[in-house]
Formats: sequence, structure tokens, C-alpha cells
Amino acid sequence: MQVNAWALYTQHCRNNATVDIMSIVQVLELLIFVVVSLFVALLIIKVLSDTAKHSQLPIGSVQDVQRGVLIMWFALTIVWILQTLGLTSLFSSLTISGIVGLGVTLALQSTLSNILSGIWLLRDKVLRLGDRIKIGDIEGTVTKLSFRSTWLKTNEGHIVVMSNSTLYNGPFTNFTARDRLSEKIAITKED
Repeated sequence: MQVNAWALYTQHCRNNATVDIMSIVQVLELLIFVVVSLFVALLIIKVLSDTAKHSQLPIGSVQDVQRGVLIMWFALTIVWILQTLGLTSLFSSLTISGIVGLGVTLALQSTLSNILSGIWLLRDKVLRLGDRIKIGDIEGTVTKLSFRSTWLKTNEGHIVVMSNSTLYNGPFTNFTARDRLSEKIAITKED
């Protein structure tokens, strides 16, 4: 039985060419995913940063959110790359991601509630620095806004730190917002 060397060589080249084309496609797919997902992460960072700047948040809070979004992007990108390269299966990646996500969510439930409440308070422009508010028996001026808490200075000069979820869930009166709302109504009536 005679072995055709040329046929074996041609078959070897075809197999390697298929592997090389698949490798190139995988690399391009990975690069496109990384670039597009990074663009989306940066867009999210920009929207959150703009919201925070308009709400006069401290720069430290803005930087914390930026770092958090980049860490989530990095973790998701690593999981996706490992799955695409075949180092983990989709099932195990999803299972591990789900378990980690559940653990983090349960561990940070109150913190996440405060952060989300803070984002909604800032987005709705309900509070600003210098606003005079009253919630329950506490009345004071807003001296600090962050994603997790709001600081009030009472008439007696005491500083009260309130969680944003308390403000968001409970009725409170914003005496300064009434003045802002009156100005907006007056401006729109003149048009």
C-alpha cells in the first residue's frame, strides 16, 4: 500500500487552514466584544457621571461608581473570553456568575438599596446641596449628597446622616424645591 505524500500534505494544510481561520474569527470576535462592551461601559460611566455632576455629588462618589462599572465590565469580559476560548462551558460560567451575583446581592442588599435610592433621588432632582428639608422630626439643610447617604445640618448645628433609602421611601418635605418649582412655573408661563 503506497501512501501519497502530497495528499497527506494537502490534507494537513487544509486542516491547519481551517484551524487558523477559526482562530482568526475567534480573535476578531473577542476584540469586537471587548471594544463594544468597553464602549457601553464608558457610556454608562458618562451618564452616571453627568447625573452626579448635575446633582453636585462629591468627586469621590463619582469615582467609586466609575470603578464599580469598570470592575463589572472587566469581570464579565473575563468570563466571556474564557467561555469563548472553550476554557469553561457556558453552563458553568452562568452558574458561577449566578452564585457570585446572588452572594454579592444578598451581602450588599442594604447598600445597594441606598445606592439605587440615591441615584433616583439625584436623577429626579429632588435634593440639592443647600436644600432645606424635613423628614419626621428632623429638619435641616442638606450639606452633603452621596450615593449611599445624605447629610443634614440641623438648626442646632448637629449633623444627621440619613440613608438614601430612608429619604426615598419616607415622605419628606423639601422647602427649597418649592421655590425652585415656583421659578420653573413662572418661566414656562412667560413663554
